[in-house]
Amino acid sequence: MKRIVLSTSTSCIGHLSARHGIYLVPLHIMVNGKHFLDSKEIDTARLSQMLYDNPHLDVHSTAPTCQEIERIFDELYQSEYQEVLICTAASVLSQAHENFSKVIPKYVGKMNIYLYDTKTININEGALAFEANLMMQEGKSMLDIIKYLNTLRANNTFIMSLSDLSILIQRKRLSAPAGFFANLLNIKPILWIDDDGYVVVKEKVRKFERVMHHMTDIIIEQIANRNAFIYMVDTSIGLHTHEFKRLLANEYGLYNIPVIPISTVALANHGPTGVGLGVYYGNIPRVFQYLS
Repeated sequence: MKRIVLSTSTSCIGHLSARHGIYLVPLHIMVNGKHFLDSKEIDTARLSQMLYDNPHLDVHSTAPTCQEIERIFDELYQSEYQEVLICTAASVLSQAHENFSKVIPKYVGKMNIYLYDTKTININEGALAFEANLMMQEGKSMLDIIKYLNTLRANNTFIMSLSDLSILIQRKRLSAPAGFFANLLNIKPILWIDDDGYVVVKEKVRKFERVMHHMTDIIIEQIANRNAFIYMVDTSIGLHTHEFKRLLANEYGLYNIPVIPISTVALANHGPTGVGLGVYYGNIPRVFQYLS
């Protein structure tokens, strides 16, 4: 039986150094009215520099359309795929999940298509898609695959913060008055992806140096005494990355923490001044062995 995993370009799979066989469905990025296909015509590094040079760029992203999804499904059907697993970014954050769900019923009786809400974004979405792909190659059943993805999803934490809230305000993710007083008082939010995939403000901390300490304390508390894999994410320009890595090494004894760029779509929503910290504890997704 021919089987395949689909993921969206919010998954950061493009940063892998290994061939993976996952069908990557690009989102659309609009920059001042100009259209780009994510991961094909624009990437995190390019958009990050563009936003750093001009924070007032009009940037937004849109999901693949139902027509685009139908063309992909038609292609897979003609290639005689019988089982398809689609791993999307959190359905509460992206229209992609809903668009896939609208198209799937048209292929009942042709292919068995399973839609999985990763309830996350960036490399965490990619980690689940990559694991599903490996398990498919190993001949695991769809039930076993989804059960294990649920376990991985439950055993990770991801938090991040921004040193500049201007783009969040511009994108109307934060009210202008709230943003004004936050910037005035040097208050930075610690953002947390909760169990349902929502981005929530976990805490507010004054001064970005304290934010990095606080984020690390949260992650270490989450780990307790369990086997764990810690990683950083940044926006490709490394605005705070070196400072954060020094802090992790010198004050917490955490050395050689890998750094993974965020997705272009996430960057479009909050700008290039962020840094994040993530951890998996217990079972570690195998994707982290293949990061370039």
